[in-house]
Amino acid sequence: SILLRDPFHLSETILVVSMSAVPVLQRLDGRHTLEQISEEFKKEHGVDVSVENIRTLVEHLESARFLEGESFETWRRGVKKAFLESPTRPSFLAGRSYEEDPAALRKQLEGLFTHPEGPGLPSPNGADGAPPLRGAVVPHIDFQRGGTTFAWTYRAVAEHPAADTYVVLGTIHAPTEGTYTLSRKAFETPLGAQEVDVGFVDALARRAPGDLFRDEFAQRCEHSIEFQAVFLRHLFGGKREVKFVPLLVGSFGKMVMAGKSPAGSEEVEGFTAALRETISEWEAAGRKVCLLASVDLAHVGPRFGDPDPVDEARLEAVRREDTASLEAVCRGDAEAFYWSVARDGDQRKVCGLAPIYTLLRVLEGCKGEVLRYSQWPDPNGTVTFCSMAIR
Repeated sequence: SILLRDPFHLSETILVVSMSAVPVLQRLDGRHTLEQISEEFKKEHGVDVSVENIRTLVEHLESARFLEGESFETWRRGVKKAFLESPTRPSFLAGRSYEEDPAALRKQLEGLFTHPEGPGLPSPNGADGAPPLRGAVVPHIDFQRGGTTFAWTYRAVAEHPAADTYVVLGTIHAPTEGTYTLSRKAFETPLGAQEVDVGFVDALARRAPGDLFRDEFAQRCEHSIEFQAVFLRHLFGGKREVKFVPLLVGSFGKMVMAGKSPAGSEEVEGFTAALRETISEWEAAGRKVCLLASVDLAHVGPRFGDPDPVDEARLEAVRREDTASLEAVCRGDAEAFYWSVARDGDQRKVCGLAPIYTLLRVLEGCKGEVLRYSQWPDPNGTVTFCSMAIR
């Protein structure tokens, strides 16, 4: 059997379909009638599949919202309209990727700090005399696999003077028209809503090229910002009401495939200049800004399109390649970091390439420190990630 699910999470249904139905699914292309599918199936496989059985399968797919068509488009437009008109961005993963009950969630997050692989709880006086944190790198893998590495970043955040605004450069996992996507919606969490610095969002949108809200629907189910909203509420909720900027960053894949750097791209250059200017405006008014790159690093193994399972030799090779990339980040060298990933066509499939590059271009002259590097080893699909402080 195979599982069918919607990678964009418009539909939350998961269907189990037998492998024998695959030739039928392949012909649901808008050009075949049910009768033609039945005839071709018999000719190709020597098996009679009735039109009624195919119609039943089609009805199941339609009810699950897995088939394009007029009905699907009407429904999709309704989902999009409801999201865009909502004043807040509802929590998407509470009760699935993390605890939905506030007390249970606080216990879960505190346990990531106190876990043997965690950094320990932040010192209550840790920010005294510390210089401001300009930025940080934090994972967006789920808490079950990467939670202690999240905690290493957020201990560093807690032990530096709090910013007034945290700009989260989230990795987007869905295709978008533009590279950069904003939202003014507060993010609901079990610990309360993480409010947006709407003034900062509007100032940035005025300066940057293009429409930074045209892909806002992509914010609906993207986890890379949601996880950071939850952690920010855990750190500051009820203590100091910091605000944040939910900023999704799209793929540099076309530039990687073309062997070109983002440097010189009108969109990238215009946006990074706009973000630098907006930060300067905020800081001139006495408001501190910190950038958080919500990223994972390598994705290797058959699950991610590689031919061979991940063995110890491959894990060590990935560790060496990741280390070279992170050394470039520590130097604040955006171009060296980009080419450490792109020179081989991004064989590691580093999903954090664009957010980290953007952070380095905005915080020119910054220096970084790796707080923790982690691998979640799985022969079928290994993911690597890290925690960094940027000063």
